[in-house]
This record gives sequence, C-alpha cells and structure tokens, in this order.
Amino acid sequence: MQNNIVWIAKTEAQKKRLEDHKATVQYSEDGTFRFDSKNIITPSGKEKTNKLISVVPKDNETIVSSSSVKYLFHELRQMNLLLTNACNLSCSYCYEQHNKDFGRFTNESLLSAYRFLVNINDNQKKVFQFFGGEPFIHKDIILDFLKRNNDELSRNSRGENKTTIGIVTNGLLLTQALVDEYFSYDYTNMLISLDTDREEVDHREIGQDNLNKLMQQIQDLPAEPKEQRRITIRCTLARNNAPYFIDFVDKLYDRGIRRMVVHPLTLDSSQGFIKWDNSEWEKLHKDILSVLSTYTDLQIHFSEGVGQKEEENCMIGSDMIAIDASGDFSGCYFFTNQKGGPTSDTILGNIYQDKIYIDRYKTFQKQYAKMFEIEEQCKTCDYKNACYQCPAGNMDTSGRLFKPDDMCQKIVKLYIDLQEDVAKKQFRQKYEIVCNSASIEGENASYSKGLSYLIFYYYFNYHPNLEKVHFNIDLITNYKQLIFLWKKLIEKETINFSKDNFIYDVVNQLTDDEMELDEMYYYLLEKNNIPLPNKIKAETLHQRSFYLCMLHMFVLQDLHIPSSTIFSDNLIYETDKI
Repeated sequence: MQNNIVWIAKTEAQKKRLEDHKATVQYSEDGTFRFDSKNIITPSGKEKTNKLISVVPKDNETIVSSSSVKYLFHELRQMNLLLTNACNLSCSYCYEQHNKDFGRFTNESLLSAYRFLVNINDNQKKVFQFFGGEPFIHKDIILDFLKRNNDELSRNSRGENKTTIGIVTNGLLLTQALVDEYFSYDYTNMLISLDTDREEVDHREIGQDNLNKLMQQIQDLPAEPKEQRRITIRCTLARNNAPYFIDFVDKLYDRGIRRMVVHPLTLDSSQGFIKWDNSEWEKLHKDILSVLSTYTDLQIHFSEGVGQKEEENCMIGSDMIAIDASGDFSGCYFFTNQKGGPTSDTILGNIYQDKIYIDRYKTFQKQYAKMFEIEEQCKTCDYKNACYQCPAGNMDTSGRLFKPDDMCQKIVKLYIDLQEDVAKKQFRQKYEIVCNSASIEGENASYSKGLSYLIFYYYFNYHPNLEKVHFNIDLITNYKQLIFLWKKLIEKETINFSKDNFIYDVVNQLTDDEMELDEMYYYLLEKNNIPLPNKIKAETLHQRSFYLCMLHMFVLQDLHIPSSTIFSDNLIYETDKI
C-alpha cells in the first residue's frame, strides 16, 4: 500500500523522555476539572505536550469499574471519538461548540478505547467512529491508527464482533490521496454529511461552489466502496430542502451512492423547536418511499433518536457513547464536547481511568422514566414501545432533558412506518426475483447464489460484488449443505474463507450434513432472542423461496430496532400465498 505520510523516526532522547515522563496532575480551583500533561510524539515525529482535561466527580458520588457494571454496556454498538471540536463549517442547526479541545488522541489511547468497545459485550456490527468537529483535521492521527493496527482491526472486522472503522465528515477536506489510503483498508466506512446540492436551501451556508465540489468528490470516490455501501450520505431534511429530496437522491444515485441516512430537522440551535405541517410531513414520507421504489438497491435509514421506550436513552449511552481524548464519555457527542458547567454532570465516566459514575446512570434513567408517568401525552402514546427524545436539543430549547413535543410522535410514526414499508417493499421485490430465478435456473442454483451472498456478508461484513459469490456456483450441488456450513460458522467453528477464492473455499469445507431453509430461519430467530412466529414448514418452491428471502431480511437489515414486526409473521407472513 502506498503511504502518503512521511514517518519520522523517534530519536533516542525522545524515546527516553516518553519512557521516563510522569504525568503532572492538577485540578481546577473549583474542583471541576483534572488536568494531565503528558509528552507525546505525533505521527509526524514531533514532540508535543498533550494537555488532557477530564471532569472530576463529586465527593459523594459512587464510582465503580466498568467490569463490575458490564450490563450498562450490553447494548453498546457504537463509539464516537471526538478527535477535535474544531470545524471548517458553522452549520446553523449545529449544537456543537467549535472552540476548546480536551486533549489530543494518540495511537495508544485510540487503541485502548477501541479494545474497550470490542471487548465490553458480544454484540455484532459495532462501529468505532471518528467524529468531531471535522475529524479529517487530524487525518494524520487517523491514518497512523489504521496503519499501525491494521492486523488487529482487520481481524476484528471479521471476528465475533465484526467491528468496523467509520468516520463522519463534511467532505470538504477530502483529497484523492486521502481517500485512496483510507479505503485501502476493507473495514473502513465513511459517512459524508450533505443535505442538498442547492445553495438557496442549504442550512450550512457553504456556497454553491463548495456544494458543486462535494458533488464532484462524491462522483470521484472509489466505485467499490460505494457498491459495498461503505459510503453513506447523511442528509438533514429541513422544511426548505425537503421538497427537493427526490431530485437530490437522483443525483447521488447517478454518482454511485447506494446508502443514505436521513434526519428530519425538528430542533435547531438558532430556531429552536420546529414544527412541520402535516402536508409537509406526509410528502416527505411519500418521497422517501418513491425513491426506494425507483432504486431497489438503494438503502435509506432513519437517523439516531428513536429507541426502545423506557429502556434506551442517549443520556445513559444505551447503544452509543461519545468519548474525548481525556477518556471522558457521555451518551451524546454534544454533552461530551460541551462539558463544563452544568453539562459536566452528563459525563458518565472515564474509560482510561476505568471509572463509571453509576449514580448518574440511575439519575438519568429515573428522570426519563418519570416522563412517562407524569406527561399526559406520554401516557396515551403507544407507538410500538418506541420513543423519540433529543435531550441535547430539549435542554437548549426548554432547559429540560426529557419532554414530549408536537413532533416526537410524528417522528416515531414516520420511523416505524418507513421501516415497515421499506421492509415490505424489499421483501416483495426479493421474493419475486427468487421465485422467478428458482423456476428458471432451478432451486439449487438459485438458492446457492442467495446463500453464498449471505455467508460472504456474514463473514466479511460488507456487500460483495456478485461475481465473487456467483463465480463457479455450479460447484455447489446441494444448497442444504451450504446452510449447515453457515450454521457452523455462526457457532464459531474454525472456518476460513478468502475473498478471491470464496466459492472454492466454501466447497472445500462442505460436509454431508444438511439443513433446511426454514430450520435456519427459526434457528437464527432463537439465537438472537427474537420471538418465534408460528412455524410453517417449507414444502413447496414458493415456501422455500419465502424463507430464503426472510433470511436475507434477517441478515441484511438492522436487528437493533424498536419495531417487533420486522422478523415476525406480522410483516409479510401471507400464509395463503405460501
């Protein structure tokens, strides 16, 4: 791999200073902050004093180690690394401050945080994500981390956790050299924030020239990561740019984008709470479904915010935490990068010091639960046990962390309706394709293709080029053996595949053991503690095709969702058709 950084070797004197140096610890006069100063060597080989600033818990707070409260992290799937608060933009709707950093990450501190995420639970599809500010301001730190730890990062991306590396960027600092190096690692993903290509409706006010530049950069991004959906566009949909959503998606799709995350804007740092008209909201729903019908291989996901009612909320870092260079973390990047004053109480602990402030978890959980007891709107709300809250926005607009508003129920309804509508559309499209393929090519050839795709995705954690998983597919003479091999892989038996010779590797590890498609489906449901629907045995081609499609839904969709219907017989279990 070509390296774009000139690495400067440390001198013996530098090495000795690093080895001998002891941190100098000081505390602010009011006892709010702790200051650690350490000498570090930057990726460019320069010596630098790293001033780390962490929150000091109150004297009466209970502090425990992370190992003693692992249950607090049993849903954790994402860690945002706040590399810097600095940003080259100042978006009108952004709640972040872009002034003070609380230290600088090093390769060692990044690796320590990464291992915490990998080892804290057994969840799959975790994301270790570089965040900001604009994280590419510190591109040298990112590339240094990838280069030094490639073996471990690569191994874990295919291991039990399937932990990948991500980055959230506004894209303005991208260069061809940077893109080439970043995507030379097959476990890296990139999320580019871009709301529109029209200056007149752009909240970020970056100008038409920069918008044109970003659209060209998206055009020039490598084709393979785009095909594998490793590149995502995050689109904040405000009332003024939402009417142009379809046109925007058309242009992104023409440039190879196959995955988007949308976030309807209801809280704004300058405007406060924003209420959409019903007609605007309904049009947005229809437009999203329209583009999904037009582009069957396009994925659109709803942004963060909707979670299990009374179980998850970002104040306790249920599924995502945000950590700065000092090791302090909260459940939201807003609170972590704004710590100081009242927001210091939102820090939940310090990973590097192995301190968890357990009383804060209990306090925030009680405050959240109390909302459902005292608010009339919450008492009567029954959107499939799901709730939308943004404590950071709530605090900014009302001073309260948890409260219902005029849009929260609409957001949950849109989220669930889209989730189910998209799932149904994808299922029906897939079902028709599989049935037709099985009728024309034969069941073994058709099902072997579908199963090999799923096994590749399960093992390597990205969408393969069809040639990789269909080349020499005729070597598989019994797709039921393929299913059993997949089960062995799930049960963590030692099975090794290579991307270049995938089908050969699969064939060489097949045995005479078999498993039916319906058995595999129910096995996966049970394995993941998902309520089992009424079992129907697959006895016809249409029934077997149905279960193969359900396996595709199961593997390729997000399991971490509030709706209980996605994998149940309520979704599309049309027993009269099968």
